[in-house]
Amino acid sequence: MATRRTDEAFLEELTHLLITTGVSSLTIGEMAQRMRCSRRRLYEIAETKEELFVHVCRNVLEANLEKGYAAARRAPDAARAISAYMHATLNATGLSKAALTDLDAIETGRKVFDDYQLARVRGLESMIEEGVRQGLMAPHNPRLVSEAILGAAHRLRNQQFLQQTGMKIGDAFSEFYELILNGLLVRPSAPTRRAKPPRG
Repeated sequence: MATRRTDEAFLEELTHLLITTGVSSLTIGEMAQRMRCSRRRLYEIAETKEELFVHVCRNVLEANLEKGYAAARRAPDAARAISAYMHATLNATGLSKAALTDLDAIETGRKVFDDYQLARVRGLESMIEEGVRQGLMAPHNPRLVSEAILGAAHRLRNQQFLQQTGMKIGDAFSEFYELILNGLLVRPSAPTRRAKPPRG
């Protein structure tokens, strides 16, 4: 007789299924079949497949946010903390294109993703302030920077934009973060010092 999986193991398997496949192409019955469980066990988590999907995505995004904070805490200074924080949360999502599309199609799903983006940029503001305090970053208004990132986040996750550019969502965010951190201009390399001619 098969042993019932723990709730933690079950949720981990369910999360992998939904963030890979999305939810629009699945019925509760198909989900139960793929998970080798009863429909009742799924309904114990949420009343509809959409609520179940949003619940799973919320957990993934919250874990991703904590992952970003942990990466920042390990960094030796504020500038590298920001870089670590932003890149650690790039694929937070871990969500496939299908899952992101489904999340964006559900009103509560859009709110979950918007709340995640807002929490991420608000956390960034304090890191920018610390970077300015340490003299490692130019003294731009932290709220201005975070709002620019938040506005870009709404555009960069747009599936039409991603299709037009041929980029994956993680690559789009990565390139944008590189732009924020290092700017558009190519920085000239330091001039080579010429050796002084010998005297006499």
